[in-house]
Amino acid sequence: MVLNFSNIFVIIFLAGTCVTFVLHQVLEYIDYSARKKNGGVVPQELRDIKAAECFDKEKLKKITEYENEKYFLYIPSSILGFVLSISLVLFGFFPWIFKWVCSFSFIIENSFLHIFLVSILIGIPEMILSIPFDIYRNFKLEKKYGFSNMTVKIWFIDQLKGIILGLIINAVLVFAVTFILNRFTDNWWILVSAVMIGFSLIIMIIYPKFIAPLFNKFSPLEEGELKTKLEELLSKTGFVSDGLFVMDASKRSNHSNAYFSGFGKTKRIVLYDTLIKQLTPDELVAVLGHELGHYKLKHIVKRMCVLLPLEFVMMFVLYLLSQNVSLYTSFGFNFVNGTNIAGYQIIGLYLASMLYEAVSIIITPLSGMSSRRDEYQADHFAKEICGTPDNLISGLVKLNSENLSELLPPKIYSFFMYSHPTLVERVKALKEIKK
Repeated sequence: MVLNFSNIFVIIFLAGTCVTFVLHQVLEYIDYSARKKNGGVVPQELRDIKAAECFDKEKLKKITEYENEKYFLYIPSSILGFVLSISLVLFGFFPWIFKWVCSFSFIIENSFLHIFLVSILIGIPEMILSIPFDIYRNFKLEKKYGFSNMTVKIWFIDQLKGIILGLIINAVLVFAVTFILNRFTDNWWILVSAVMIGFSLIIMIIYPKFIAPLFNKFSPLEEGELKTKLEELLSKTGFVSDGLFVMDASKRSNHSNAYFSGFGKTKRIVLYDTLIKQLTPDELVAVLGHELGHYKLKHIVKRMCVLLPLEFVMMFVLYLLSQNVSLYTSFGFNFVNGTNIAGYQIIGLYLASMLYEAVSIIITPLSGMSSRRDEYQADHFAKEICGTPDNLISGLVKLNSENLSELLPPKIYSFFMYSHPTLVERVKALKEIKK
C-alpha cells in the first residue's frame, strides 16, 4: 500500500503527529531541565506555611527522583507510541484489517459484526505496546517509591475486567451507531451525537453502583468527627448526595484522591482511604469544600453547555469528512463491492478522529485555561464556606508532598500540560484571598 503523500489528509496526519510528538518531547525536556535546577528548593510562597515542613531535603530529593524516573519511562514509551502510530498508517495496517474482515462473506452481510470486529482489531497493537510499560510502572517504578500495592493477581483480574467491560460498552455503541448509519444515511450525525451524549449520561448514572464496585470496595464513612463535619458542610451548601463512601484505594496504590460520581439522585462522594489517613478532618472538609465549589458554581453544567453543542458540531465535521472519498483512498482504502456503507462510514469516522488527535495539541491549552480558572474559583468557594483558606492550603501542601508531585514546573510546561494550577499558584492565590 502506497500513501498519497500529496493528499491534504495525509499531510495533516503526518505533520500534526510529528509536531505533537516533537512539542511533547521539548516540553518534557524543559521540565526535566528545570527540575534538575530547582528540584531541591522549597518555593518562597511555601516557606511560611507550617505544613511545608514536610518538604525536607530528603522529600525534595525523592520528588525529583520520582519525577525523573517517570520522565525516563516516558521517553521510550512516547517514542515507540509515535513509531507505532506512523507505522500503522505507512504500512497500511488499517486497510489490511478492513479488507481481511471483509474477506469473510458472512461478515459482509452483518454490519454490526463487521464493524465490531474491525473496532477491536485496530486497537490491539496499541494495547500490546502499553502492557510492558504498565507492568513496569506498577511493579517497578511505583513500588520503588512506596505507592504501588498491586499484586500480579489483582493486575491480571483488573485487565480482564477492563477488557470484558470495554467489549460490552463497545458492542452497545457499535450496535447503536451501525443501526443509525444503515437507516439514516443523510443525517446520521445528529442521531449519533444524541446517542453519544445519552450514553455518557447513562454511564454517569450507573457507574457508581454497578461499574466502580467491580474494581473497588466502597464502604459508608464511619460515624465520627470527620463524618459529622462533612455532613455539616453538605448541609450548609445544600448538596444532596447518595452518601459518603470510603474506597479501598490502598489495595492498589497509596496515591490519594477524592471525587464526586454519579448524576442526579445517584451522586455520591468518594474518599480514598489513603486520603483519610493523610489529612486532618478540617483539611478534608476544605478539600471537599473545593469539590463542592465546582458543583455550586455550576462548572460542570457550564462545561456541558459548551461541550454538548460542540459534540454536534464536531460530529457534523466528521460527517462531512466521511463523505469525502479522498479521505479513504489517501490512506489506502478501496471500495469493495458488497461492502456495507456503515462499515465505510465507521472507518471514515476513525480516520477523521485520527486527524483530530494529530492536531488536538492546538486546542489543549484553551481547555487547560478554562479548567484552571474553574479551579481558582472552587478554591475561593472553599475559603468562603470554611471561613479560612488555611486548612485548604495545608491540605494541598500535604497532598502534593504525599503524592511526590512536582513543586516548580516551568510555566510553559504547566500551560500546555496542566489542567490545574500548580501548588505554588494555588497557594499564592489563596494567600491573596486571605489578605
